[in-house]
Amino acid sequence: MMHDLVVTGGPVATMDESLPQADWVAITQGVVTAVGVGEPPAAREVLNADGGLILAGFNDAHCHTMWFGLSLAEVDCKSQGTLDAVYDALVERAREVGPGAWVLATGYNQEAFDGHYPDIQILDRLLPENPLFLRHTSGHACIVNTAALKIAGLVGDTAPDIPGGVIVKDAHGTPTGVLEERAQSVIQELLLPKSQSEMVAALDRATAVYATEGITSFTETGIAGGWIGHSPLEFSAYQTAREAGVLRARAQLMPVSDVLHPIGGHTEDPHRRGLDTGIRTGVGDDYLSLGGIKIFLDGSMLAWTGAMSEPFAAGPADNYGYFQAEISDLRETMLEACASGWSIGAHAIGDRAVALALDTFDEAISRYGAPTIPHRIEHGGVVTDEQARRAAQLGVAIVTQPGFMPELGVQMSEAMGPERTPLIHRHQGLLDAGVMVAGSSDRPVATGRPLSIIQSMVERLAADGFVVGPQERVSIQDALWSYTLGSAQTTGMAHCKGQLRPGFLGDVVVLSGDPLRCPTDEIAGLSVVHTIVGGHFTLKDGEVHQLPHR
Repeated sequence: MMHDLVVTGGPVATMDESLPQADWVAITQGVVTAVGVGEPPAAREVLNADGGLILAGFNDAHCHTMWFGLSLAEVDCKSQGTLDAVYDALVERAREVGPGAWVLATGYNQEAFDGHYPDIQILDRLLPENPLFLRHTSGHACIVNTAALKIAGLVGDTAPDIPGGVIVKDAHGTPTGVLEERAQSVIQELLLPKSQSEMVAALDRATAVYATEGITSFTETGIAGGWIGHSPLEFSAYQTAREAGVLRARAQLMPVSDVLHPIGGHTEDPHRRGLDTGIRTGVGDDYLSLGGIKIFLDGSMLAWTGAMSEPFAAGPADNYGYFQAEISDLRETMLEACASGWSIGAHAIGDRAVALALDTFDEAISRYGAPTIPHRIEHGGVVTDEQARRAAQLGVAIVTQPGFMPELGVQMSEAMGPERTPLIHRHQGLLDAGVMVAGSSDRPVATGRPLSIIQSMVERLAADGFVVGPQERVSIQDALWSYTLGSAQTTGMAHCKGQLRPGFLGDVVVLSGDPLRCPTDEIAGLSVVHTIVGGHFTLKDGEVHQLPHR
């Protein structure tokens, strides 16, 4: 047989227990047709890995690709060394966009600036004619100026109360410019919807980066509505990007629960809440499909808004965080979505939110049976041993982000305190309990580069050198497994992704070296040399490529 492509010249980590290691992998018509040891077979093209590790493409099971792509065209606060530099960058962008236009910025973390937020009075002086929307790195808060507050109607005695959100005010009752959780959606609504051309361009930018990092699949956790979505036509933008060849990785998209609505059918049908035509989890193909519904149960660990059973160790006294809506409403939304055939991805940071998710999943499974794609807990910022065991029993995945540690580990440890720090974004304990786990980033909240995150999974080192939960460190092999087969299992795609074996998708990454054989602290220093999606190069010898038009 003449194969289309053979990748050889380096060790092949197949993640296939029947043949864990191989010397070459062959791909024909987009799928793996053979894997073996010894002399490689004939092929139209032979790619030499030059000793680097060959493995299945990385699969980021929780990220915000559209947000990331849009942010690449905004002011990047992470790249600014001082608060004054942030102010200067905002002023420069205001000059570029002109008077009256919005200034958009992203990635602000007050801890990078000695705990300080931008001063709204300084923002008003520097940007007198431009409304500002500056997204906090967590995505659960934003910073605005008075011009933006006035446009949104969030100043004065008529400013509304916002369920599930907070307009932060100073001791005199004056807005500071910080908006938490759903309060920021009032501003975002002024900037939405994004156009199809804007969104396609964002996906082009984002997945060009993915190609350089070896990402061949991802799950977009929140589209089409709520404060995390960008347009009711967001799925259409993905389709257009795919047709144009600029969606360089396979995408599983999770609509936000806000877009669900009551749906009717025959009286015998179980459907209660969903999308028009009854489409649900699983529609699509192996390149672009719908995953579960994303629902926000609580907030953020960094913003001290996650729903905890014990108070946060940092911030205001006796702060237990809060749910995004009434518990009864959250539960009803999840159950009605499950009745209509949807899997659920429940954003749950605090252990109190994790408990609500598990209780609801248990009830949903008993009523409607196991979902076609596993129910998931997104983040699981604090998960107890008992909750881990229960998740395993229910077949519920927990998609944590150990990759947060270098950038956010210090803040998270301060927020939780020493007793709960070992429970932050667990990994080994979940594996030990038999929980489905995945590789994920929550990009652009933190870095999305898989090799950097894999090193963090193994080391769990915070910026100050503290190991956040040493018992949760995993082996390099398990870290690689999590980013390949673990992600495939979590996303319901283990039948065709995550392994290099005949019949599986021809998604391959070739690294510059072998993480399994280099010192742990050198893993992040490795580079991705080639990325292959369905037998086509999205990265070849460091050059990014589009995929064929459809």
